Amino acid sequence: MSRVYSWTRFALRTARAAINFESTPTKLMFVVTKRCHSKCVYCDIWKAKDSPGGLDGELTLEEIRRVAAANPFFQWIDFTGGEPTDHPNFAEVVQTFAETCKDLLLVHFPTNGIATKRIHSVVTQLKRTIRPRLVVTVSIDGPSELNDRLRGIRNDFSHAVDTFCAVRRELGADNVFVGLTLHAFSKTSSITSTQLVQETYSAVNRALIERGEDPIAWSSLHLNIPHLSQHYYGNTAPKQDSEFGGKDHRKEIADALRYAANQCTGTGSIPMRVIERIYRSEAMGYLSQGRTNIPCSALLSTAYLSEKGEVYPCTIWNRPLGNVRSSNFRLMPIIEQARSAGVRKAITKQNCPNCWTPCEAYPAIAAAPFRSMVSLVRGT
Repeated sequence: MSRVYSWTRFALRTARAAINFESTPTKLMFVVTKRCHSKCVYCDIWKAKDSPGGLDGELTLEEIRRVAAANPFFQWIDFTGGEPTDHPNFAEVVQTFAETCKDLLLVHFPTNGIATKRIHSVVTQLKRTIRPRLVVTVSIDGPSELNDRLRGIRNDFSHAVDTFCAVRRELGADNVFVGLTLHAFSKTSSITSTQLVQETYSAVNRALIERGEDPIAWSSLHLNIPHLSQHYYGNTAPKQDSEFGGKDHRKEIADALRYAANQCTGTGSIPMRVIERIYRSEAMGYLSQGRTNIPCSALLSTAYLSEKGEVYPCTIWNRPLGNVRSSNFRLMPIIEQARSAGVRKAITKQNCPNCWTPCEAYPAIAAAPFRSMVSLVRGT
């Protein structure tokens, strides 16, 4: 089966799912573990390993194999955490889904980049053993000093750049990204969000050149806006003002997104440039109006599975729907029950946190090609 045909089939299935003509989702967001050695100020996932019973009840490798066997219809899987490579069997987890999901086209995982040798070993093993395209995002939240303070690890920036170099050598520039989230925690009285983006981009490239590596293009820098999620990030409502920093910081984030989008002309692969530009265009609208023109496709073309087998509508909405341990590890009985109970209707009416996180945004873009093209033209 050719890759062009496969991606065309993915787009058609995703669009059909978004309008209820396809019952099974095309993308899975799977939190493989809450293990994480970062200590980020804006995320409390890392505290799970130290809390009483925090890691108890995570799906075993055998249970994960049963999940994969019972749900072979995914074409795109995001494996996340925590730090996904902190899972003792992470490569085997990915390989299990790659073997079971015959139409799997894309595997993505983010990483904090701390354990360079282990992450490189995992990537090397997966590159050799799985068919789908493998994409990795290395999280860097500012220039060296700021990044290390925000992520709570000494020399975190240096480790992350080393990991980026190692993974890029294996996968190529089109498959490795730097992920920067524009939290209000990043902001000081002397720097705007646009300056943060500029300084992070420059700092990463200086570090790459010092290592004898090629600099990154602007298309290799993914910008994300902050979000709250009790069940995923473990951050809570009182942090909301700190996360966005109020109306002025929302405008700053939008300005930074616009600036970065304008730098990407002529760099990177065309599909990724298009998707990123649409994502950023809609993110700017979300920041100014609190909504987007592209409808969320959660529980239609996307599914979310926690490390303990709980199914939620998405990364952000803290509404547990059921556990796969009670459904013979099948997702669809839980998803269909949620649809029947009106959870999907609530999402349609935006009676949910109404976010614009990439985990849901990218599939939503694929599920709404006409609205996405309008957004692309509007954001150009």
